Amino acid sequence: AAGLVMGLGYFASKYNFNIFVTRDAVNDEELQPGWQYSYVPSICAFCSSTCDTLVETEYKNGYMRALEIDGNPLSPLNEGKVCPRGRAGIFRTYNVDRLKTPLIRTGPKGTWSFREATWEEAINYIMQNIKQLNPQPYEFLLIGGGIPCANYKPYFIPFTLGTQIPNINGTPMQTCLFSD
Repeated sequence: AAGLVMGLGYFASKYNFNIFVTRDAVNDEELQPGWQYSYVPSICAFCSSTCDTLVETEYKNGYMRALEIDGNPLSPLNEGKVCPRGRAGIFRTYNVDRLKTPLIRTGPKGTWSFREATWEEAINYIMQNIKQLNPQPYEFLLIGGGIPCANYKPYFIPFTLGTQIPNINGTPMQTCLFSD
């Protein structure tokens, strides 16, 4: 078997035939002349691990677009690795089938019957249903994670105290909220 592989390799090199699938280095300027390419450090928000990422971007005439998400090799947290869900963040951002507007159910549960609504209409719909249920504050659960906690910490504590919601769930939510 080793002799066969070596023979094929010799044959391929002699006749300039590539039998192995390889990718040659690509000059970015050949792909999109005039575009600037760079890596932007970011954080993946798909789960509470909040892995450090590098997002490859292209930029031209004030327009920036993400191309690929990789782990940041300088990160002590994820050491340059990122899971498939994190790498698929590009599809979440640019998928033509992603939801871009709120939907309100129009048929029975499980029938996938929805209609588009404005944000104001959706919020009013939610508030109307909450008022009909008349829940007590202890029946609510506030769910968060690393990203919301870091960005909205000044609002979480007054919100939970004002609404009397004692239930907070999410990692690392508790340590972030109450560490001060």
